[in-house]
Amino acid sequence: MKVLDLRPRSTSCTDNPMVKFLNVINRGEDEELLVIANREDLPVGILKIIASRNGYDVAEVSSEGSVVRARLKKVR
Repeated sequence: MKVLDLRPRSTSCTDNPMVKFLNVINRGEDEELLVIANREDLPVGILKIIASRNGYDVAEVSSEGSVVRARLKKVR
């Protein structure tokens, strides 16, 4: 399972957490993804919509403080 940690931030627009998430999920190369993000950068509702539109199912979501962890599985 690939881990995509979107918490570290930089000033570059290509390092934006949403851009990174979209780049990985649009490629669709991974069967399973563990996405770790700050809730304000990638809200759970948006994550679910983007995942489903790109062939992924959100298998599990957990949150601790402002950090969200979501396990995505490729739908066959």
